[in-house]
Amino acid sequence: MSLFKLKSLFRKDCLSAFLADDVIGMFLFFNHSVFLKKRKDGRIKQEIRPMKKHSFLSYMFWTTAAVLAGIMLTSATAKAAKTARRYIASAGTTFIYEATPLPYSVVEKTTIKKPSLSAEGYLAADIQTGEIILGKNKSKQFPIASITKLMTALVSLETIDQSQVAIVPSEALIGENPSIRGLSEGEVISTSSLLYPLLLESSNAAAKTLADHLGTKKFINHMNGRTESIGMPKTFFADSSGLSSKNISTPEDLFGLVSYIFKNKKQILDITRKKEFEEGMKKWANGDKFSGLENFLGGKTGYTDSAEKTFAGIFSLPSAEAESRKIAIIILKSKDRDDDVVKILDYLKNR
Repeated sequence: MSLFKLKSLFRKDCLSAFLADDVIGMFLFFNHSVFLKKRKDGRIKQEIRPMKKHSFLSYMFWTTAAVLAGIMLTSATAKAAKTARRYIASAGTTFIYEATPLPYSVVEKTTIKKPSLSAEGYLAADIQTGEIILGKNKSKQFPIASITKLMTALVSLETIDQSQVAIVPSEALIGENPSIRGLSEGEVISTSSLLYPLLLESSNAAAKTLADHLGTKKFINHMNGRTESIGMPKTFFADSSGLSSKNISTPEDLFGLVSYIFKNKKQILDITRKKEFEEGMKKWANGDKFSGLENFLGGKTGYTDSAEKTFAGIFSLPSAEAESRKIAIIILKSKDRDDDVVKILDYLKNR
């Protein structure tokens, strides 16, 4: 800092040295001052003097330093406030952007707590890659109830001429749910039509009629034979309906079953997506709550006292790497099947 001949601003008795005629300038530092004096020959002489602790010059130095520091601090604060306002505005824009649906692979990087489910056994896995995303007791055997009917439909399509007609035997109606409409003893119906009450209303009578048409023992043998060829080593079928507690499988085995059906007999899953099907005077409604979802690609629910609530199905989820990911969800021995499925879907969409 430099001060030059500002005589009117200072008292003479305080700055007599500075106000002398031969002094043309002065520089102040924290512990000394530098006077510039003009010599008679016209040259400028530099004179350094120590600054007394409480001298006026010391007061001026520290006052000026404080003022400058205040100016710098105010400027820095204003600059920081401006930057903060810019950042907040930018953050607001980013939040709005991130609130829109994100691709599966981007969401995948976020750490999300795994869901707590009521099911004793479950699995969520990618149909195309085989990647297991979630699982519990994946290889443990459980009763599967009406998930059995997926295999019943598969064996029917592979072993029975779908243009043939079948007759509903009286024993087929034993154990049928009274709420299921349609089939009656001695009724003649095409084997292809039987797939609709079988898969939409989970008709035990339809399952038994299909097995009876081929021969019940032969039909069950075919069902167990397909477990070997598909690769379901821990699965066994005692009947075609799922009423038997001896119909057992694992989450891993059922993942293999729905994967095979999706890739080879997708029409089975397509039926399970329908809300209802009408043929002549017959009308069957879908009891599966997920059938109304656009991303539900098909599946089957089940319930018995021994199996509790069960589910095996496939959903389509968004993905950055491909058009979508086909994710199979298996739920066994659940207290609240629908809630378990929803929790898994939420986890998969947000993880």
